[in-house]
Parts: sequence; C-alpha cells; structure tokens
Amino acid sequence: MARRKDNPWLPSGGVLVVAVIAAVLAGILLNVYVGYIKDGYAEDSVMFLQMKRNISKGKPIESDAIAAFRVPKPMLEYFSKVVKFKDADSLVIGRKARRDMLKGEFLQYMDFLSGSGTGLNPIRAGYERTTIFIRPEPLLQPGAFITIRGYFDTNPDPKKEDIEIIDVLDNVQVKAIGGSAEPVESRRRSADNIQIEIRTTQVTQLLQISKQLADKHFLVSLSPTPTGVAGEPKFSDKILDYLARLRTAVPPATP
Repeated sequence: MARRKDNPWLPSGGVLVVAVIAAVLAGILLNVYVGYIKDGYAEDSVMFLQMKRNISKGKPIESDAIAAFRVPKPMLEYFSKVVKFKDADSLVIGRKARRDMLKGEFLQYMDFLSGSGTGLNPIRAGYERTTIFIRPEPLLQPGAFITIRGYFDTNPDPKKEDIEIIDVLDNVQVKAIGGSAEPVESRRRSADNIQIEIRTTQVTQLLQISKQLADKHFLVSLSPTPTGVAGEPKFSDKILDYLARLRTAVPPATP
C-alpha cells in the first residue's frame, strides 16, 4: 500500500492546535493592548466641542448641532480657544452663533454670544448700564469680555505732556454695540460706542476717568473667558493711583 505523502504546507494536528491557541492568545493580547491604549488615551485627554451640522449666523446653537471630540494632552495647546465639552450646557446651548458655522468646525468661545443670546437682559440690582466711547474694534461683538484702557497724560507739569497707556477696567462684558445686543456686521462692529454694565458706585469714577483721556476715546481688547462668566468689573490699581494724584494736585478752592 502506497504511503500518503504529507502536504508540507498543511500543519499536522498538533501543530494546528498550537497555531489556533497562539492565534487566540494573540487576539486576547491585542484586545487587552487596545483597551489599555484606549483607557490611557481617555485618561490623558480632554473633550472639546465640534459642529455636527451647519449653523447660520444669528441662529441659536442647539444640542443636536454639536458633538464631543477627544484631544490628547500633547495637542491641548492648539485648542486653548475651543469650547470644552463640559461647558456645553452652561455656556453654549441656546446661544446665538455670531458667524456662519460649518459642520466639522471646532466651536470656539468667541463663536457664540455668551450672556446676550436673547438681546439686552434686565439690569442687575446695584448696577447701571452706561455708554463709553471707544476706538472701533473690528473683532468686537456683544457678549465679549474686554479690558478697557486709555491714553492719559501722567506728567504733573501742565506745561509738559507724558502720554501713557493705563489699564482702566478689566473683566467687563460688552452688553451692546451701538445700542444693539444682536450679532453685528463689520459696519456696526466699527461703532465708536459700546454699552457696559458696572456697579452704580463705579459709574462716577468712570465718568471722572473719561474726562482725563488724552484723546477722549477708550481702547478695548478682547479677554479670554474660559468659564464664560463675568466676574466683578474692577478698576486697576494704576488708574486709581492716577485719580488720587489728580485729586492731590488740584489746589484748594479759594473761599
């Protein structure tokens, strides 16, 4: 009887069993490794918001328009202006988009109008809404947080002039631009007046400061607001010192 010739490409029964076991173990190890990587990635990352669909400027941002996107920590420096997923409910939902937003874009804090999505809100007790004149800022929108500065003559000698830029107020939210709290076009954004809300006790000081401006207009710059919550607008120590020097420099009135 002729002996059957074994196919060298087919393993024997014992080798086949070993190969199957090795494959199963490899699959288990791979799943464990992938799970480990996923867990490590989740622990070492932060969730941000991304647009799931297009939103037109001025339309409210609804929950079905945004989705979570996970970013590993080594890349977080590139996402400092992007809204974190944890802020979605408290800061984003229901707010109006200040520009046309496209599916796939990351949602930034300046893309929606925090605190002004429904127009001018009632004035808080103990506060007043006042208008200040500024050098037009093309990036400014209602709801933005700003630092207010100004040019001042800091030389006590009336015959000499020493112009210096001094911080006046920080942590201030813009309630309206040119009287409007809605998203504005470039031409409206360039208005030379904005409406802000400060404590009643601060209004007189701000009026006094505005009288001392070297060019009668304040300067404004946008401030980061990762929490989206306005703190108390506060005068800088330097501007308070400046006011104190003015008061001591004024000679007493002649009876």
